[in-house]
Amino acid sequence: MIKTGNVRRGGMRLHERIEVKNNVTFTLRERGKLVKRIENHNIWLNLGREYLASLIDYTSFSPLTAERNDRIAYMGVGIGSNQQIALSTANSPPLSTAYPGSNAQSNTDPTVTALERPVRISGGSTPYPGDGGDVWLGQVQAPAVHTTATQTTFSHLFGETDVSYSPFLTVPLSEIMLFTFAANPAVFNSVGCAYNSYPTISKTSAFTLLVDWTILM
Repeated sequence: MIKTGNVRRGGMRLHERIEVKNNVTFTLRERGKLVKRIENHNIWLNLGREYLASLIDYTSFSPLTAERNDRIAYMGVGIGSNQQIALSTANSPPLSTAYPGSNAQSNTDPTVTALERPVRISGGSTPYPGDGGDVWLGQVQAPAVHTTATQTTFSHLFGETDVSYSPFLTVPLSEIMLFTFAANPAVFNSVGCAYNSYPTISKTSAFTLLVDWTILM
C-alpha cells in the first residue's frame, strides 16, 4: 500500500492509501484441452512501489521530462520459492546444474528483488549467467485488458517448447515475476515489480501455460 496523506473528516484524522492488489491465474492446456487452472494472490514489491512513485512525476517542465517511462512489459518464471513441492526434480540434473539455488523466497516478502531460480524461456543449458542468445523473459500482450477502469490484466502464453525444451523435459515452475521495459530479456537476474510463488506446475512440451496477471487499484 502507498500512503497518500492524512485527511480530517468529522474531527477524525484518517489515513488515505492506494492499495495495489494482484491476482495471477495460471491456465495449463494440453492440445487445447484444459488440464489445470490455478488462481493465486501475489505481492507488489518494494521495488514496485518505488516504480509507481517515480512513474507519476516529472523531473522537469522545461523541457517536459518524465522521471521514468518504462511500463510493464515482461513476465519471467522460475523453480525457486518455498512453495516448490518437486524438490527432487528441481534439485537434480539438469535443472540443479543449469539453475542452482535455494528455495526460500516467499510471496509475503516485499523485499524480494528477483526470481530466486529463474529459468530460460528459450536458449541453451549452461549454468547462470547462461549462454549468448538466451531469452529469460516473455513479453506481455499489448494492449493490456481493462475489465474495469481501475484494473489492468497483463497476459503471456508460454508455448509447448517454451521453458521445457531439451534437456529440460520437465520443469517444475513455482515462481513468477512481473517486469517493466527497463528489464533485459537476455539477462537472467533482472529486478521486478511484483512476485508470486505457487505450488508447483510441471511444464513439459505437451502443455501450453497461459498466465493472466491482474493489477487492481
